[in-house]
Amino acid sequence: MVPLGDFKPSDFWQTHINSIFYGIKGTQIHNHFQTYASLDHRLAHALADDFYAEARRRHPENKIWYLQEWGVGNGNLAACFLSRLRKVDSDDEVYPFVHYILCDESAEILKAARANPHLQKHAGKFSTVRAHAEHLDCFRPRCVSKIISNEIWDDLSTKILLKHQGLYYEEYLCPFLDADAFPADKDEFLEQFNDRNLAKLARLPHFLDTIHWERDFQRVSLDDWPFAKTLQEHAENFADEIPMPVNIGAFSTIAKAKELLAPTNFGYTGFDYGMKTVEDLNQEGRPYFNLYGGQYTFMVNFPLLENVGRALGFTEITREYQNQFVEKNLGSASISVVDLVQCHPQVVDMAPWDKDILMLGSINALNTVYRNPYAGKLNYPAADGTPKKQRKQIAQLAKNLSSRGVPDTVAYVTKEEIFAALKPLRKLGYREKDVHSAFQSPPPPISFVHIQFGI
Repeated sequence: MVPLGDFKPSDFWQTHINSIFYGIKGTQIHNHFQTYASLDHRLAHALADDFYAEARRRHPENKIWYLQEWGVGNGNLAACFLSRLRKVDSDDEVYPFVHYILCDESAEILKAARANPHLQKHAGKFSTVRAHAEHLDCFRPRCVSKIISNEIWDDLSTKILLKHQGLYYEEYLCPFLDADAFPADKDEFLEQFNDRNLAKLARLPHFLDTIHWERDFQRVSLDDWPFAKTLQEHAENFADEIPMPVNIGAFSTIAKAKELLAPTNFGYTGFDYGMKTVEDLNQEGRPYFNLYGGQYTFMVNFPLLENVGRALGFTEITREYQNQFVEKNLGSASISVVDLVQCHPQVVDMAPWDKDILMLGSINALNTVYRNPYAGKLNYPAADGTPKKQRKQIAQLAKNLSSRGVPDTVAYVTKEEIFAALKPLRKLGYREKDVHSAFQSPPPPISFVHIQFGI
C-alpha cells in the first residue's frame, strides 16, 4: 500500500476527498445513496405546510420572503416545497411573495437542479447561487426569512474525538492506494490528488472507492477548538473509547444562519442522520462514518449541535426523529419502504438480488393504494453480479412500476397505506405481526433527525 499523503486530522482528509468526489462526480451522487428528499415529496410538503401556517399570519419585509436551501441535491425538495405551497395557498397570501434561493458549491449540481422539470414549473420564483454552506458571504446579514438544509452536515468538516481516562484524543486519517491500483503514473497522480486538480482527476479511471483509510489517535487539548467551552461541557458526558463526531462545519452553518436570518424569520431547519440523544452517542459499537463511492461522511452529533445553537443565541430549538416530523403533517404513523422491507421474515437470509426483487414487489404492492401527486417513474436497474434469471425478473418488476406510485425506496408510506395493501404484501411473504413490529421498534442509535433552530 502506498500513502497518498500524511496522517492528518480527520476533517482535513474528509473535506479533501469530498471536494474531489463532488468535483468529478457531481450529480452522480444519487447513484450512491438517496436522501428522503431526492424523489419523495412528503418531507417537502411537511415543510411547506409549516411555512404556510406561519407565514400567512405575517407580512414580509420589502414584500418578499427569501428562503434559502443549502445543499440542493437534484432540486426535488425545492420543487415539491414550492408546488405544495402554491396548492395550499388558495388565497395567494404567501406563494406570490416567496423567492427560493438554491445554494450549492457545485456548479454541476446547480445546473442539474435548474433542469429539474418540476422545479421549472416555478420559473421566476427561484434562483441559484454557487456558494459553500459554511461561508455564504455573498448575502448581507439579516436578509433571509427561512433556511433549510438536507443532509449536508455529514459532508462538512468533522473532527473525531475519543475520551480515555479523562483525557481526549483526536482521530487522524491517512489515505492509501494499492501499489498496483494507481490510475496514472504514481508521481503524476499524487500531485493531481494533493492539488485537487479536478479537470485531470475527472479523466482518470475510477479510483475514489479503492482508497484504503488508516487511522490513528493523538492526544489533544480542546482549548483551541471551536466553541471550546460548549464542547468541553458536552464532552464530560462521553463514554470512554467511543469515537464522537464533532461537526465543526455544521457549527459554521448554524452561526451563518444566525447571521443571515431576518428579524422576522422562520428559523433554520436541518435534516441529517446521526445520534439524536446522549444515550445514542454512548451506544457502544455504533458507526460514526460511512463511505459512499469514495465520499467520506460522518454521523451528526445532534445534542452538540443543539448546545452550539444555544451558545449562538438560538432560544427555541427542537429535535425529533424525521419520520415524526412527517407523521405530524400526515396525521398518521409513517415509515420508509426500506423499513418495511427490513421487517420481512426472510430478508436477512436473502441474496442481494432477491432483496431487490422483494423491494420492487413491495413497491408494486403498495402502488395498489398509493397515489403520488407528481409523475415520475422510479429507475431501478439490476446491480452488477445479478444472475440472468433474477436480472430479467427485476427488469419486469421495474417496468411494471406506476408513474404515480411510491417514488423511491426511501419514500415515506403511512400505516394506513401499508395495511390497505396487506393482501398483495402477504403474497410476498409479509406477516401482519411483522408489519406491526416495523412501527413499534425503537429507533436505532443512528437515525434520521429533524432539528429546528428558532429565535
